[in-house]
Amino acid sequence: MGETKKIFISYSHKDRDTCNKIDSFLAKHDGFDVWFDRGLTPGEVFRKQIVEVIRESGYFIILLSEASVQSDWCIDEVEYAKRLHKKILPIWLENLELPDELDMILQRYHSLFWHLRSSDSQFESSLMSMFDTPVDDTQGQALVGFGNHFSEKVNMQMKALLSKERQEKYADCYQPENAIVLGQAYLFGGPCAVNRQKALHYFKTAQYFGNRDAEFYLLEMQLEDQKRETWDEPDEEFCKPIVERIQELADDGSVPAKLYLANMYWHGHYGLNVDMKKSAALYEECARGGNARAQFVMASNYYNGEGVEKNYELAKMYANLALEQKYIYAWRRWGKFYRDGLAVPQNYEKARACYEKGAKMGDFNCYNKVADMLYHGWGSEVDYKGAVEYFEKGEQAPAFSQPYCLQRSKMALGRAYENGQGVEKNLKTAADKYLEGYHFGSLGCRDAYLRCTSQLPPAEGDAADPEADAE
Repeated sequence: MGETKKIFISYSHKDRDTCNKIDSFLAKHDGFDVWFDRGLTPGEVFRKQIVEVIRESGYFIILLSEASVQSDWCIDEVEYAKRLHKKILPIWLENLELPDELDMILQRYHSLFWHLRSSDSQFESSLMSMFDTPVDDTQGQALVGFGNHFSEKVNMQMKALLSKERQEKYADCYQPENAIVLGQAYLFGGPCAVNRQKALHYFKTAQYFGNRDAEFYLLEMQLEDQKRETWDEPDEEFCKPIVERIQELADDGSVPAKLYLANMYWHGHYGLNVDMKKSAALYEECARGGNARAQFVMASNYYNGEGVEKNYELAKMYANLALEQKYIYAWRRWGKFYRDGLAVPQNYEKARACYEKGAKMGDFNCYNKVADMLYHGWGSEVDYKGAVEYFEKGEQAPAFSQPYCLQRSKMALGRAYENGQGVEKNLKTAADKYLEGYHFGSLGCRDAYLRCTSQLPPAEGDAADPEADAE
């Protein structure tokens, strides 16, 4: 058994039932020691006890509600936890605008959303994933991270090897190339629940047999584990030797190392400057070698002229190669080609058909693309009601793997309710949708939320006024 994780939960007594529920989720799994106020009367002795427990805890959970954010006790606890560099996990119980002092502290932390959960089991899976605690395989889909970045062939390999593992056919599982695939399955999820201990086991096994990709994955896990430990990007001193070794592995031919390095150059992560040309060069090298994810990226790069000169013929080539491998996002790329009419003759019917196929395969962003076509009247008359129905489908995207899709859906639905397009106009519902989008990282949704709440009648608007909350 690993080291016990000590957790402090800060909450308002009005939210006691939810706090008990979250405590019950944690109690079902080994390795958690949870403390929260179970009814003690506030006072000087009690305050000293809280200070001591926060100091001893590694994790600090804050349940955010209208009641808790107006509580001086809760705000004091959050500020103290931050000063002690605790790992803070905000859990939103409802839509609300945070007081300025809380917003400044919590905006950098990953959040969970109790009020948006589809089921208690789904929320429990999401909660456990924040602590790298696997749940049983029936919940695996809730933990999907980057599983969809693999071709259908690799996903089939994963399922076949997981079956062999269950049958205890270890001679097959421990072949270096198979151990890598099993490590990927447990690291990224998809066909199974995320289990980083098992991923570590299989990568170390493959490394023992001299597999260089295994060394890369172990280095990647060091970076990501440090990021989870600090809940922020690690400092340059920690990153530099690891990034340098990843660069060496990429130069030595490791495809996963090249893909990871390409992503770091694209975003400017871990001390590297943004360099789209270097990023595109690495992606193209992998694409030429047959990697489906890289082929999809290069289809986009050549289409948009990002890191390379625009070239629609190469964009189509790479999109076709990714499509042949049944890489699910390739349908979205072809939908864009037909919708824009730049790489191929414009054909809205084919565009929608591509988006529908992509959505069926699990790319929720394709629902938003169909909704856009209906909203703008591309290929048919404007259909706001139909657009809303498709944006609502996009709203069901898994938060871990497709957060941008959720931002897009929430923004569009907020706009629909704000303007009465396809639904009855309702500024309160619009504000709720915008705030949900902001929770998933959309700054545009925050501005739209403030615009809506400023138009609400005092009875509805006062409670949501950020300045009123801050008082």
